[in-house]
Amino acid sequence: MNMGRPVRLLSCLLVFLFIFSPPLSPKVFAESPVPQENVNTENSRGIPVEISADRIEYDQVREEYHAVGAVDVTRGPVRLTADDATLQKLTGRLIAVGHVHLRDGHADVWAEQLELNMNTEAGVLTNGKIFGKEKNSFVTGRRLQRFSETHYRAKEGSFTNCDAKDGEIPAWRFTFDDVDLDYEDSLFGRGVWFNVNDVPLIPLPPFQYPLGAKRKSGLLLPTIGVDNVFGFMYQQGFFWAINPSNDLTISPRVLTKRGAGGDLEYRYAWNRHTKGNWLVKSLYDTDQNRGRAEIRGGHVQDFSRDLSLRIVANYSTDRTVLNNFSNSGTLRALPSQESNVTILQRLDHGALYLFGQYLQPLGDGGKTTFQRFPEVGHRFVNPGLLGSPVALTADTTFVHFSREKGFKVSRLDFLPGMSLEGLHLANSVGFRPQVKFREVVYSRGSTDTSTQSRETYWIGAEAFSNLTKRFVLGEHDWLRHSIEPRVIYEFVPQSKQSKLVQIDAVDDLINKSLLTYSLKNRLSHQGQASASSPWLDVLFAQSYHVGDAPPLASKFSDIWTRGEFHQPMGTPKFLSAFDVTVDAFFDHKQKEFTQFNTDGLIQGHQAWYLTVGQRYSRAGSRVRRGDIWNPISFNEVLAPAEKILFLTAGGGVRLPRGVTVGTRWYHDLRTGQTAELDVVGLYQNPCRCFSVGLYYLRLPDREQYNFLISLTGLWGSQANGTQLAKTILGPIMQGERGVPWDYR
Repeated sequence: MNMGRPVRLLSCLLVFLFIFSPPLSPKVFAESPVPQENVNTENSRGIPVEISADRIEYDQVREEYHAVGAVDVTRGPVRLTADDATLQKLTGRLIAVGHVHLRDGHADVWAEQLELNMNTEAGVLTNGKIFGKEKNSFVTGRRLQRFSETHYRAKEGSFTNCDAKDGEIPAWRFTFDDVDLDYEDSLFGRGVWFNVNDVPLIPLPPFQYPLGAKRKSGLLLPTIGVDNVFGFMYQQGFFWAINPSNDLTISPRVLTKRGAGGDLEYRYAWNRHTKGNWLVKSLYDTDQNRGRAEIRGGHVQDFSRDLSLRIVANYSTDRTVLNNFSNSGTLRALPSQESNVTILQRLDHGALYLFGQYLQPLGDGGKTTFQRFPEVGHRFVNPGLLGSPVALTADTTFVHFSREKGFKVSRLDFLPGMSLEGLHLANSVGFRPQVKFREVVYSRGSTDTSTQSRETYWIGAEAFSNLTKRFVLGEHDWLRHSIEPRVIYEFVPQSKQSKLVQIDAVDDLINKSLLTYSLKNRLSHQGQASASSPWLDVLFAQSYHVGDAPPLASKFSDIWTRGEFHQPMGTPKFLSAFDVTVDAFFDHKQKEFTQFNTDGLIQGHQAWYLTVGQRYSRAGSRVRRGDIWNPISFNEVLAPAEKILFLTAGGGVRLPRGVTVGTRWYHDLRTGQTAELDVVGLYQNPCRCFSVGLYYLRLPDREQYNFLISLTGLWGSQANGTQLAKTILGPIMQGERGVPWDYR
């Protein structure tokens, strides 16, 4: 059979189709996906390694994989992506080229080329960049040598914690010739310059800076300020990490117009049951030609769950140290400061304690001030005697009072008591009768050296109730209103105490026949998915003298009012807090307030806040709130005193361009004198990698400026101004990163 004719016909048909068929679109080929190849293998240690790429070739002779295009190599927590990679199975050596990105648990690494041993995780990067996740730090280098996932050494590169985007110049960074970086240890650099906007400003000698969770010794950021009385102020701190449980900060200080000295702070946490902090501030005062110092500290130790030790120390070498050098108006106004030691042993039905107190006068007083040591006390509480409603208590205290000048005296105080709990009248009114007996024995009297004693008793009968009603506002939304009336009658007979030493409230027990009645109103909001939110809590209380009233007191006492008002329902969404507290006494005879104190806070989330407070007391006598028997009773009237009219205000606001400002003001309206004025300003750059601040302090006798700075993850100013800035700006800067008080 002749086959030539069919072949010629087929050839002609193919030529015809090729010439006259429409051309195919390139998109047909582009839309056809190229399937990726995947290989699962193991390194020489038997650890699985997964490789995926557009194309994978395997050389059996060299036992080598060569992957090209969208390469992805994974080995445990380590993942590498690149354009091209070669993996030697036997040695574990990996060479990656083009858009290299290596990720592990501690850092992200980018490079043009990477040589990595998959077995040891050591390698070399060319033109690389490292991002440390824990410290938010970036390290670049022409050549970086990797020793482990946390340890690198770089040549001709930089270090910063600034979050500059790709292509942007970081606000600050250190450039170096050579740096050794261990994220779990420290950074050590040579040939270092500090740069701002990539302009070299400050050359630095070889230095080491701690990184990671482990504390390291080193210099702290200096504190710089100017004071119109003290002159230029400079303080440089050195932090010594003695061991993981102890550290010491040594901070020499210079005041050009007042002398030189320093701070010494020792902190320890030997275990979770024993810790403490001690601070010694000293200065040789050239104005007075003498050394001056103050000591503050505390120690906490729990020997067991029931046995503990607490130590608090506050001591100054002279009375005027705080008034002369403190930047706190509160500390400057202290009449005295206290140091004490407490050993507490908890028991099944009470507690046993040993106490010692040293009171250092800063205003009035001196060598005649009584100190108490030792004081030994025992408290017994039995909430239910043999299952009955009878509850027994007994407080026993022995204390020895001593002083530098004058007599010493010891006192034994025994106070047993009994009450009936769980009694009710008409099922809605609770009733609690109580009685206490008090026997006090003194080793001597105020003028007589013979032993003195005084016996008395206290009888109380209390009735109380709690009425509650719920108002439905909607589905799973309601208001709860509760009313708590309370009435208590107290009686204490007249006792002879003119011969007794008068030291504290135990020694001054006047007669009492008093009826005190109070009414508490509470209003709270409850929703389905939220806890109860209090809106209003108001208490009214007044006392009536059944018998003769004490000197200066009226038959009916002033009416005491305490109210707390919180953010109510329907408050605009731009407000996150609205709190007002009122504490006042009202004289119903004169129809005026004898005391009126308020505090208010209004805040708009993290944008702004405002606080306002005032303190007012009428000139003359004032009601004494509570006594040793009952904290809510008004039996006595204090001696006449001067008028008090004080105003406090403060606030903070975030301004554009990363600026936050705040202030705090204490002003005596009666004298027209400002006790303290604080103004703080803080600037944060857009990526929060550094902040610069200034605070201004004005006291009646001096003015001061202090400068604050922080480099995120490295340093932050640590001084009085730092804590002041935190107090004022903290309400609107909670959780902020890269501020002087939290530069993590």
